[in-house]
Amino acid sequence: MEAVVGFLFGVGIGFVLERGQFCMASAFRDFFLFRHAHLLRAMMLYLAVLTPAFFLFHAGGLIESYPYVKSGGLFTAAGGLIFGIGMVLAGGCASGTLYRIGEGYVTSLVALIGMLTGIAIFGETYPWIKNNFIEPAEFGELTLSGLLNIPQSTAVLLGTLLFLWLFVLLGRRFKRA
Repeated sequence: MEAVVGFLFGVGIGFVLERGQFCMASAFRDFFLFRHAHLLRAMMLYLAVLTPAFFLFHAGGLIESYPYVKSGGLFTAAGGLIFGIGMVLAGGCASGTLYRIGEGYVTSLVALIGMLTGIAIFGETYPWIKNNFIEPAEFGELTLSGLLNIPQSTAVLLGTLLFLWLFVLLGRRFKRA
């Protein structure tokens, strides 16, 4: 039964992503290249809703480990840079690549094969990468509450307010596509 629910949920999310053309890479691309903020606004609203939701789900015992924070380091910035370059070359993020495959874009299939190949190579070389690059450059867990020395609930509230403020600001200052 769990597999059926997961499948139906996946189909539903896929339908929503495809119909809305929702892709994080596209949200930033459209904003920076064309000054269209509708996808970026949707992302800010999404984050404004999910930030307190995850906090409350954890507080209610519905989520085991929150926040999912790993140790940060120079490798985090390098990984983000590589991921960003990959999204640009692929023409979208992972979800955008998947719904574009469903729309029949062959180049997105090539991007998916590249993603899976990269994941496989990383998985096979992870112990070496961890020993030589990750562990020597770690500087611990980075959280807003830890950096500002404030309670986690206050950090969640600040993050939520920031996302809401950006949602409203983007709606007032930038045109729709």
